[in-house]
Amino acid sequence: MMKKLSVILCLFLLSCAKDKGVIVVQYTDSSGAELLSSPIFETIDVLTLHGEDAPLFGSWSKITVKNGIFYVEDTQLNKIHLFDSSGNYLNSVGQTGNGPGEYLYLSDVIIEENGDISIYDSGALHTYSPFGNFLGTTEYLHKSYNYQRANGFNYHYYGTGSGLPYQLYITDSQNQPVDSCITSFMVVNTELAPFSTYGDVLNLCPYYGGEIYRLIDGKAQIAYTFDFGKYNIPDKYYHFGDMYQAFDFLMPRTFAAKGRFFENQKYAILQAGIGNMELLWQRYVYGLLEKATSTWSWFYVDEEDFMNDFCLKYMDESYLYFAADPEMVIDTQITERFPALSALNVERDILVIFKCKLK
Repeated sequence: MMKKLSVILCLFLLSCAKDKGVIVVQYTDSSGAELLSSPIFETIDVLTLHGEDAPLFGSWSKITVKNGIFYVEDTQLNKIHLFDSSGNYLNSVGQTGNGPGEYLYLSDVIIEENGDISIYDSGALHTYSPFGNFLGTTEYLHKSYNYQRANGFNYHYYGTGSGLPYQLYITDSQNQPVDSCITSFMVVNTELAPFSTYGDVLNLCPYYGGEIYRLIDGKAQIAYTFDFGKYNIPDKYYHFGDMYQAFDFLMPRTFAAKGRFFENQKYAILQAGIGNMELLWQRYVYGLLEKATSTWSWFYVDEEDFMNDFCLKYMDESYLYFAADPEMVIDTQITERFPALSALNVERDILVIFKCKLK
């Protein structure tokens, strides 16, 4: 029998939580073209990731952009694919297996300052050169499912699929414990959205619930609180005693599930899915914030639109990046704004990248 489940924030998290106010999400029907017309974007460049020698992607998920290189995580092939600033395929890094320099599952990736690529799998960080040469492995005490690093601290969290409350462990650069925290447990979707970083700040974004947490120097606080209106999941959902009760409760209801979140010094963006599990439909809403104005703009993307997917990929201080399957943008209204998209070659072009320069 599973222990009674609840959303529990550890004492250190509660002690430094600050009320940032509740942001009411206002939905306005829109399209990807309208989202890309946001006034926070100065210019938008469209490029494709392509190459005759590029591998057939299994499942592209996260994208990191550093020093003009696109690092595309492929969680099906268990590799990182590199493309230059013009979208040309360079090479792939990583190797599945049980031998030296090999791993079983690519769960998180760190692009080091010198361009080396570190791939995390169950407590081990395997580091490769940009050319794919294996450089070494760092073993951690915590055999966690996910890992991230910010400001010299290592963040490990457990809980995905384990039937246990989430546990977030923090170690310093010498791998010495700093603190640990039971963050939360979500019955239906036992995952947390990806960590995101900007500068020395690390954000933690649980899929369910309305909060986004910010961790700085081993301390945490509530950064944003969202009200998704009729798509909120009532608090009592988190207090059911077993998984089947929770499924029975949630299935016939609408829900909001936060997905990707990024921020920098001037802007923040949230992508959330809203839908109904019983009817098997889901659409996405994007919230854009210009921090100087403290006002969020919300885009409720059409069901058939190319942005109705996990298109939000990366943000740095200067650019915001979206990605889309070439087949999803051909013959859509977005080609009216970007005529070059009509020349896409679905046999050669792997991904369409919208590189949005922030004002």
